[in-house]
Amino acid sequence: MPSNSKNIAELLNTDSTIATADIADGAINNAKVDTNAGIVTTKISGLDAQIDNGLGRLENEIGLINVNRLVDNSAVIDDFVKGFSDAFTDETGVNTGANVNTTYRATPNTYKMSQVVSADTQIGADSSLWQSNTSNWTFGFSNSDGNAYGLESSEGSLGGNARTTIRTVAAYDMTGDFLSFRPNNTSGIGGGIALVDQNYASHIPGNTTGNHWGAGMYSNSSSHWVNGNPNTAGVKSSMLWFSGSNLYAYNILGTSSGAVAYTGGSSGTVITLGIDPSTRRMYAKLNGTLNTTLNNHWVSGTNHKTIDDNYYIIVHSPAEGSNMDLDYLLLSQSFGTTGVSTFQSTARTATSAPSTVRLVLLGKEEATQTLNTDTVFQISRNNGSNFSAITMTESGTYNSSGVKIYTGTVDVSGQPSGTQIVLKQTTSANKGFTLHGYSLLYK
Repeated sequence: MPSNSKNIAELLNTDSTIATADIADGAINNAKVDTNAGIVTTKISGLDAQIDNGLGRLENEIGLINVNRLVDNSAVIDDFVKGFSDAFTDETGVNTGANVNTTYRATPNTYKMSQVVSADTQIGADSSLWQSNTSNWTFGFSNSDGNAYGLESSEGSLGGNARTTIRTVAAYDMTGDFLSFRPNNTSGIGGGIALVDQNYASHIPGNTTGNHWGAGMYSNSSSHWVNGNPNTAGVKSSMLWFSGSNLYAYNILGTSSGAVAYTGGSSGTVITLGIDPSTRRMYAKLNGTLNTTLNNHWVSGTNHKTIDDNYYIIVHSPAEGSNMDLDYLLLSQSFGTTGVSTFQSTARTATSAPSTVRLVLLGKEEATQTLNTDTVFQISRNNGSNFSAITMTESGTYNSSGVKIYTGTVDVSGQPSGTQIVLKQTTSANKGFTLHGYSLLYK
């Protein structure tokens, strides 16, 4: 070795510009890293995993924030760097031609997959299905003839103005024919059966015996109101009213149609109520035939409101001695047609062919189901020619109405290359699922 050469050990011990401490484990700290150092993420152990799958879940948060931004500002579908969001303010960004058994709701901006009720439910026979002033009602077999399930008001000695109301515990969203019943008799019968949009449940009397006429919503007298003027509040409801042997269609604030006769008893009139899926207005059938007088009033009534969202069924008795005496009150029919439901977005153009797509979604399971089996989400990067299924996971609760946050990531690199990203959802029959919004992030 030349005399002027030094080995590494000598350099470390004698050269003032290099010290052993400078390269010892843990010696490189924040102060020693240049502000402009071009350190790539792959040089930092675990950083990619932290971004993608770690505690931060940064991409999930970005997606959720962008959906919330659309909701808060009532904005339409939005493009952002490396992603898209849609909160369904309108149907922009949705391939409506590809949707099957799927209904769009402008209020509250959702897409609902069809759900079928597989069996009839005698809701008039089961007190656990009702809430509010149930202590003044008799459930089960009819007290009058004992041969059928029924629901009957038995108000006792509450006084002449004692008017009681009950409503179903659950809010329903059935369309078409869904509720059928037969009055047990017409002697002393009085009161109504109505639908009320779930957003106006506060206008339905609770566990009180106040002077609330027509369930607190169908009177012009402020002394009968439960929670302020129902017309000013825009309450959305419809009522079929019984008075002796006549029926009336009631709108908000007491406007009603002319009398329509019916008969009671085991061979009497079978009454069917339904919701028109297009107009969201209630209709009535007598012995299977639409009744013109009743239905025209609900269509043309100046105070009638359509029911946009899920609704409660309410039953009201007007005063002591007037009973809603029914042989049965049967909940049946469906939330939609049978078969698989499909939702599909229009293609959104990515800046480059993605290899990985993350989905952040707001949704509600309308029936007990197995996620990723009954409801499946898929992604295409080539305009819907090929799809890859995403394994979704429930990641949190979005609101108190049962809407959840779902997240998942899928590798689409095996698909033919493309930049046209499409989201697809399928839901099995009897397993409803409602979409409230989503974000797609790609890289």
